[in-house]
Amino acid sequence: PEASAGSTLAFDAVTLAVDYGNSSSDVSMGLQYRATRGAQHVVRLPAGAELTGVTIDGREQSLRAKDDELTLPILPGEHGVFVTWRATGGMGLRTVTPEVDLGAPASNIELSLSRTDNRWLLGTTGPQLGPAVLYWPELVALILFALILGRVGITPLTTRHWVLLGLGFSTFSWPVLGLVVGWLLACGLREKIKPDDFNWWRFNFVQIVIGGLTVFALLAIVTALPQGLLGTPDMHITGHRSYGTELGWFADRSDSMLPLASAITAPMWIYKTLILTWALWLSFALLRWLPWVWQRFSGDGFWRSKGEENS
Repeated sequence: PEASAGSTLAFDAVTLAVDYGNSSSDVSMGLQYRATRGAQHVVRLPAGAELTGVTIDGREQSLRAKDDELTLPILPGEHGVFVTWRATGGMGLRTVTPEVDLGAPASNIELSLSRTDNRWLLGTTGPQLGPAVLYWPELVALILFALILGRVGITPLTTRHWVLLGLGFSTFSWPVLGLVVGWLLACGLREKIKPDDFNWWRFNFVQIVIGGLTVFALLAIVTALPQGLLGTPDMHITGHRSYGTELGWFADRSDSMLPLASAITAPMWIYKTLILTWALWLSFALLRWLPWVWQRFSGDGFWRSKGEENS
């Protein structure tokens, strides 16, 4: 009988890892293939790729790429190929994984990208199973919450103040943001308490809570600010093998060209400038808010004794 038509070569697993430096990137690609017959197979690498090594089944091969085409000796059966190359250019506003044409169907494709610490990750694109930057939906929820707090009117903070307060803390410490918001709201509610609303021990308990919140909030601000000024923003990256500076994607199959993934980044100095400006704004804002806090705390006296209530 005649042989049925079909491909004699298939890549069962592909890994493509890109490690970015300041001015260049190192790329490694692993291929696991099955072949029914021996042949010469051409893999097209990205333009300008500088081939640095090829191993087949763990053995070094003296192969060279010509016109960005790498010819691989294909052996019958199951085998593994590992290819490394170097590319010029660092990360930009939109950094895309290399365009590689395997020349045959592939499945179980893993893409990974390692970014440098001097880039601020803003977003990603690529296969559906990949990293997500959760900071942006969290920011939308923060702005909606700030709109609500700005309309409550129990504090001197307007919507603009709440938004600015959240924008800074949300990039490096949500717990501190929650503590500061709770402190300001508690001070605003303190004004609603009249001397006759509570007995002496409840009034004193409220004073202790307000005083404790003030101390803890100010300490939290002082200790957290250096983290924001010297550290990197926490964009809450999650997803397939993604964390910190590592981004990962997975695609189940491709016909020939490997799928592309990209990271949208900005220089870290932009974040440093913004957070420094925000820290200066917060310092001057606290100078305006602390007198208001003191008035709320001491408006009806600092402390009440049992004798004062009985009289």
